[in-house]
Amino acid sequence: MIDRIIRTPLIAALTLAVLLIGSVQASGDFALLDQDGRFHQLSRYAEHDTVVMAVIANEDPTSARALVALQQVRQSLSRQSPNADIVYLLLYSAANPERAMVQSMADAAGIDMPVLLDAAQIVLRTLQAEQLGEVYILDPASQDVLFQTGLGAAGDDGVKQTETLTQVLSEVIAGNPVTAASIPATGPDIDYPYQRQWQTQPVSYQQDIAPMLQRRCAHCHVEEGLAPWAMNRHLMILGWSPMIREVVMTRRMPPGQIDGNIGNWQQTHELPPEELAMLIHWIDQGAPQDGDTDPLTEPASPAEVWPLGEPDLIVEVPAQQLPATGIVDFLLESAELSLPEDKWLRAVAYDVGDKSVLHSLMIYAREADAPVLSETDLIDPEVSQYVSIFVPGERVDAFPEEAAYRLTADRDLAFKIRYLTSGRETVDRTRIGLYFQDQAPENVVETMVIANQEINIPPGAEEHREIARSEPLAADVYLSSLSPHAHGRAESMQLTAIYPDGTRQLIANVANYNFNWQLTYRLLQPLLLPAGTRLEAETVYDNSLANPLNADPEVTVEWGVSDQDEMFNHYVRLLRPR
Repeated sequence: MIDRIIRTPLIAALTLAVLLIGSVQASGDFALLDQDGRFHQLSRYAEHDTVVMAVIANEDPTSARALVALQQVRQSLSRQSPNADIVYLLLYSAANPERAMVQSMADAAGIDMPVLLDAAQIVLRTLQAEQLGEVYILDPASQDVLFQTGLGAAGDDGVKQTETLTQVLSEVIAGNPVTAASIPATGPDIDYPYQRQWQTQPVSYQQDIAPMLQRRCAHCHVEEGLAPWAMNRHLMILGWSPMIREVVMTRRMPPGQIDGNIGNWQQTHELPPEELAMLIHWIDQGAPQDGDTDPLTEPASPAEVWPLGEPDLIVEVPAQQLPATGIVDFLLESAELSLPEDKWLRAVAYDVGDKSVLHSLMIYAREADAPVLSETDLIDPEVSQYVSIFVPGERVDAFPEEAAYRLTADRDLAFKIRYLTSGRETVDRTRIGLYFQDQAPENVVETMVIANQEINIPPGAEEHREIARSEPLAADVYLSSLSPHAHGRAESMQLTAIYPDGTRQLIANVANYNFNWQLTYRLLQPLLLPAGTRLEAETVYDNSLANPLNADPEVTVEWGVSDQDEMFNHYVRLLRPR
């Protein structure tokens, strides 16, 4: 990487380049998955010198020539400036591309660069891309477009485009003023199907946007909820629309998205491309309101205290006095159960005391007579079994049909609780409802915790990978759900099955892990794991300065319960036939 000492002259040179070129624009931050399911966010490349991104398509001569030219540029700059740290990306132009097709295209063409999939074409529209072969030089720190040119033209024009891109990158890397003039792209026009649709059928706030927000967002964005503002009228949406655009462009919202191309999940928490494209288009049009009524102002039906009815047993979580401001680290608590006999637990429900502060609550069934020498003993896996987790928007954790957890009479409950302060002092009094069934189930709910307490993440490590594997399964079981858990330095998590014959199947890809959202991902149909299968869990950590959730990039990070430390836990819910 170029020494950070040249940042000041580099910025000065780029400022001059803006004046010379006259076509520099702000792209804003954005995030997309690539053809292999890896997450890329422009701002996360802030420690790199620059980002180059070319727009391509499959079976297109301009794109094919542009790829060859881009490789030539890479090789030339590698020789000229071996210490330069340039990120090369490709942006696939078509709406709703099939990942397998893009993977095949990349393999056939020998592409060793990430191909970003912009299914909703929101990044393309933001960049105002019009033709294949357009190339953008981006500043990942400011998210500005520093230079825009074409690549992949035939004949002498293509040679000039390649020379221009090489020259501009050389000047940027050296911290010199950009002197080259942009050469327009000459490839085919990019088709924007959603834009064509809205030319004949404009987006309606009343009919399209408000119902979508109610369905996707408003259950968390409520008055006195954990979300920072309530989606309760158009005026609020209008005022927050720039922020809405930013958080959906960077995939911060909706929270807890999982790669929908891997596995068949009940809820991936992502916006479908058509809804994402519609929302961004509506915001870019000024977020207009239409109609005489505002659906968001209509009062919602009062939420039932217990959505599954009165619980068989209500457990009080110890009340917590919380300050108005500051950071509250994880809290560990416990509650006695004193069950007269073993119980078959079929569901857990949560009656949250203060919705504006409770971030997550993990429940463990713990051996009642196990000694407690320190707080962490409450969730020691030797004596504690993970049962369930609460996160905002998910008040019920019902086990699959014909399945239940055996809560034995010798167990109490332990809790790992995380709070966020809300600007006012408060006391949280949350209750947990347990639902039992008399009949023994067909399948017993068990949780396998794939953990690695030996993690060691070096200071400044941008992509540090840790792996843990389970022992071979002793009998056939069914995988029902996954609850990955780590802290702020974790950036992605995967779960893979290694079958007895050695074949591997990627089960889950949490490509953009964010510890603010400790979600449970449930399969539509439980997955059979035959005896002898091993589960492999992977967590990738970003301990660099570019990680906005990093507590301190200058320290070596090891396992620990505190937010300052890290964790590696994959809670895998299994169904074992009785």
